[in-house]
Amino acid sequence: MPTLKHIGIIALNTFRESIRDKILYNIIFLAIALTLFSIVLGEWSVFDRSYVIKSTTLSVMSLSGLLISIFVGISLVQKEIQRRTVLTLLSKPISRASFIVGKYLGLLAVVAVHLTILTCIFYLMLAVISASPTLSLLTAVYLIFCEMAIVIAVALLFSSFSSTVLSALFTLGIYFAGHLSNQLLEQVRFASRMGEMDATSTALFEKAAVVIHAVFPGLYRFNVTNYVVHGVALPDMYLFWNTIYAVGYVGVFLAIASWWFSRRDFL
Repeated sequence: MPTLKHIGIIALNTFRESIRDKILYNIIFLAIALTLFSIVLGEWSVFDRSYVIKSTTLSVMSLSGLLISIFVGISLVQKEIQRRTVLTLLSKPISRASFIVGKYLGLLAVVAVHLTILTCIFYLMLAVISASPTLSLLTAVYLIFCEMAIVIAVALLFSSFSSTVLSALFTLGIYFAGHLSNQLLEQVRFASRMGEMDATSTALFEKAAVVIHAVFPGLYRFNVTNYVVHGVALPDMYLFWNTIYAVGYVGVFLAIASWWFSRRDFL
């Protein structure tokens, strides 16, 4: 119980600290502006207006969530270290794992509020243009939230032992690798079937692609924009299994971050 209390206090303080961050407001205002601009894009586009608005807004949600996860998430631990306030905090009966988990939950709450605000604006826009807002859109928003949950854990992992710039680069690398790993594997296998590479190169590239696909989190799983905007039903239990998938990766990343952070000497 004391551990849960410590985590809750750190999470609440992190949430309060994060919502005072100017970078956060800049990202939120930019996301709202782009979301509203999607109406103009819908008018200009040759495609269906509601399709453009839905796809653009969901993309803005994902991108803005990524920016918050990186620019706000990485600074959470680094600020404590640079200001030396981490020494005061850890001198109290608080474990370093509780510190990491509390920071994580605080930023996750910030992202949840951010996505909630954009979702409300999203549904209001659809109502204004007389498009039918469906509950299936919430599925896409929820999966974006699951994706950001993994990205935040990755950002905290790298920030626990690396500098701010390197942590941002590493997190972006994981993000893009997670989105492109499935396409990379498919392209390598396609090239193998078409005989575009010799046997040795094919085996080498395929093994590398399989390793990348297996190790990096498959963030492409959480991009269901095409399913939602076209009204295509997702496979059965898709939300359940991908929720378990996200929780598993979050647990692994937070465990590594806590272990690494516990080994650091701040004196």
